Amino acid sequence: MPKVKLKGLNIRRNSVGKWYVSLRSTGQLLLSAKCERDELDRIMAEPKFLHAYATAERKRRKVHEAGTIGALVERYKLSRRWQNLAERTQSDYDKVLLYLDPIFDDNAGEYETADVVEARDAAATAKGDKFSDFVLAVLSAVFSEAVESGLLKTNPALGVRRLYKADADANRRWSGKEWETAYSLAPAHLRAVLAIAKGCGLRGQDIAVLTWENYCDDPDMGKVLAFVPRKNGDKVGEITIGVPADLRALLDQMKAGDGVVQPASNAPICRNSLGRKYPSENAMRKAWQDFKASQPFKAALPSSSDLTLHGLRVTFSSELREQGFSDREVADMLGDLSEGMGKRYSRGAEMRKTSVRVHKKRVQNAS
Repeated sequence: MPKVKLKGLNIRRNSVGKWYVSLRSTGQLLLSAKCERDELDRIMAEPKFLHAYATAERKRRKVHEAGTIGALVERYKLSRRWQNLAERTQSDYDKVLLYLDPIFDDNAGEYETADVVEARDAAATAKGDKFSDFVLAVLSAVFSEAVESGLLKTNPALGVRRLYKADADANRRWSGKEWETAYSLAPAHLRAVLAIAKGCGLRGQDIAVLTWENYCDDPDMGKVLAFVPRKNGDKVGEITIGVPADLRALLDQMKAGDGVVQPASNAPICRNSLGRKYPSENAMRKAWQDFKASQPFKAALPSSSDLTLHGLRVTFSSELREQGFSDREVADMLGDLSEGMGKRYSRGAEMRKTSVRVHKKRVQNAS
């Protein structure tokens, strides 16, 4: 059967052989199936899939009348506010906008706080409290952009209460046994991800885009990861984190390549199971989720299904606190602006001094 050529599709396959087909422009998932590629092509040629694709394309191309929610959304997605969002946040917001599509023809000027509360409660009923908070965040951002542009007088989403209460243990600290077991079982393409999160406390969004240029020599710390964090990077600038000995050994081995050809300076440090750059932080987290779902992991760590990559950042910061570092020093190492709830800002030079001091004490404690 000849392949049906459809434009604008993102077709990807995960490590366990499941295919995902989505509309590239919006991220809308159109199909998921565990099969061979020939079978996937057959499914994509069927009327059911073609109808779903055509419907999604019509919605994407629809031009909304001035003054409607949809018109404000279109303006928002062209704004600097949208462009400054992290890739993962844009992806999350796109899912919310797909959900909100039924209200896009509503007159935005007639929206009041009660209408936003109704949208919040409907989202909570349909998809849960956490999703309803995303709905509030997106609506508030869209309305705020409209207010700044003079298209609305007020933002009706301001002051609307959020429903979701985060689980304090959602990104809990890993135990020593959990770390040793998970790392020993992890496939090669995940080991650098885990080791960088544990050894240097980086966020997933930064790990996913690290290149060998970020792994460099430092006169005070030997080897460091020097990078501008994607979150708060415009305020904290470049931060440098000393690389501990075990992580340095792993990275040096990877940097050596095959002994003849080394990776280029702009090549990614962390790669997926195909040896390619992770296309996004979500793809990297998906690789971790697939590993956790594997039989070896579940057999060795049956009570650890709640472990997260971000939990390794929590582990890193917890260990620093146990070594006697202050909240301010820990915040500097993490690239955070505040030492709690935004008490004061840090400057790059101060953060480097902290990094050198922390690295030397970590080396001393390890010896």
